[in-house]
Amino acid sequence: MKLEKLSDGKLQLSMTKSEADKVSDALLKKAGEFNRSTLDFAYLSAEAVLSMDNNFRQPKSFYQGVSHAG
Repeated sequence: MKLEKLSDGKLQLSMTKSEADKVSDALLKKAGEFNRSTLDFAYLSAEAVLSMDNNFRQPKSFYQGVSHAG
């Protein structure tokens, strides 16, 4: 996990998939103890982990306008 301050004053947090998974799991297990902002971060982390597992890609023909209607 890496936290850095960017030149424009913003903060950037970088995590691996496994770090994001651990953080979101730990926070969500104690969801009743946290405020909305913390829960938003936990859900965002969990969603990022899930999207990394989603390998679905539209078939090429979808973009080429081929009709699949029968």
